[in-house]
Amino acid sequence: MSKETTHRVLIVRFGSMGDILHSLPVLASLRESFPDWEVDWLVESRWRPLLEGIPCLSRIVDFDTLTWRKRPLALQTLRAVRGAMQTLRARRYDCALDLQAALKSAIACYLSGAREIVGFKQPWLKEPACGVFYTRSVSPNAVHIVEANLALAAALGARPGPVRFPLPPGDPAALPADLPPNGLAVINPGAGWRSKLWPAESYARVCDALQQDFSLPVVLNCGPGEEGLVEEVLRNCRRSPPRVYSGNVQGLIALLRRSRLMVGPDTGPVHLAAALGVPTVGLFGPTDPRRNGPYGARYRSLRPDGAVTSHRHSARSAELMEQIHPDQVLEAIHELLLGQTECLS
Repeated sequence: MSKETTHRVLIVRFGSMGDILHSLPVLASLRESFPDWEVDWLVESRWRPLLEGIPCLSRIVDFDTLTWRKRPLALQTLRAVRGAMQTLRARRYDCALDLQAALKSAIACYLSGAREIVGFKQPWLKEPACGVFYTRSVSPNAVHIVEANLALAAALGARPGPVRFPLPPGDPAALPADLPPNGLAVINPGAGWRSKLWPAESYARVCDALQQDFSLPVVLNCGPGEEGLVEEVLRNCRRSPPRVYSGNVQGLIALLRRSRLMVGPDTGPVHLAAALGVPTVGLFGPTDPRRNGPYGARYRSLRPDGAVTSHRHSARSAELMEQIHPDQVLEAIHELLLGQTECLS
């Protein structure tokens, strides 16, 4: 597809945080290759702050997909969907890119009225049925999802180049006033799956070592519903208890921009840190960092030998994470903070 025939593109990627971050290089690639194109994004309402303030994004269209899933036939939901689709159709897109690879995103691409819909072939489809909505399907020769997503941009003629993650500046005003201006270590103990959780005692040992060995102030990032887990980490700390941050996405971006280190499991804030160039140690169990891990040079991913990729969310599956020893994490931290930046996965 040439620059002369395509001027307005819609990216469809509703969520989650990590998946949106892994899609951002597509936006950067399209705008760098085609500066005159307009690129819009259809996203879930709660993740809109992750995109607001990105200069190369022309327009954000959002609606509450959580309500859509819970009450698909409710009048309020139908009006919200209709309003979003009317906004999209008025844009008269030349092309829609389905980066979600799911039935709901493929339908959204179709309802947008885009002249062409580009998506994946197997095995990159979450739901095979969504392929019937595509006018063109791409089979990426890739391992990591970032590289697979960039294959869709390449299908539109985008030139290969450095992988970039355009992100908003964040909101420093959302942070506690007494936080140090830089040089923080952020620990993110929570995760969406219980099978991704690392023991609270292990996180506490890392917090103590960061203060003792590196003189780094530690901040625990606490997402919604993670208060109990964070309290457990604090109870196990033997040195000064870390500060706790439980603010919004824009505040988290600002927090990470002043950080020297992030440690946590396969979850959105860890991917956000890596996308911002923060040295990051990712702890993996049921998911494969080669496909879904943080992308970039300044991270280490730790995963037990022989780990089998699965989508089990149960606490029993978390036994795999317990095989990662705190000493392994501290060794990875030493490597990163000593300036060794090659990526190990």
